[in-house]
Amino acid sequence: MNVKTSALETTNRDVVVIGGGPAGLAAAIAAKEAGCGDVLLIERDRILGGILNQCIHDGFGLHTFKEALSGPEYAARYIDRFHELGIEAMEETIVLSLTSDRLVELSTRGTLRRIRAGAVILAMGCRERTRGAISIPGNRPSGVYTAGAAQNFMNLENIMVGRKVCILGSGD
Repeated sequence: MNVKTSALETTNRDVVVIGGGPAGLAAAIAAKEAGCGDVLLIERDRILGGILNQCIHDGFGLHTFKEALSGPEYAARYIDRFHELGIEAMEETIVLSLTSDRLVELSTRGTLRRIRAGAVILAMGCRERTRGAISIPGNRPSGVYTAGAAQNFMNLENIMVGRKVCILGSGD
């Protein structure tokens, strides 16, 4: 146990979901709908939805909602249901440690907290491989972006990453 958090009061939750992307939202909703009373979702970003927020193309929701939605529209449907069920979310929160007996230590906007969970669901998503991992040499190759970085610049920041592009692989 961390010395700085040893004096903290521990709160209890039935279920703690770590990650506020599509899997985390779905898990929190499913837990609440299954009768788990006190569900808490922890998200490191300032908004829920994860990768869906930068996927502006349609094609999401065909199975679940029987219509083609963009990523943000699909996320909004889940977020609306999440709020309808009264599930609590802690955005801008970092998990510092998770023990085998489900003690979660976290920092939320500079405040340390400790939560004892009846169950913990890990739904932190994935990360793109680095340039080095896909054999692109150099520490700072100019104009080389991962697909996710390019998508983020273009779809969320409205920044054009280039006029001529070369795509290497699909990122999976």
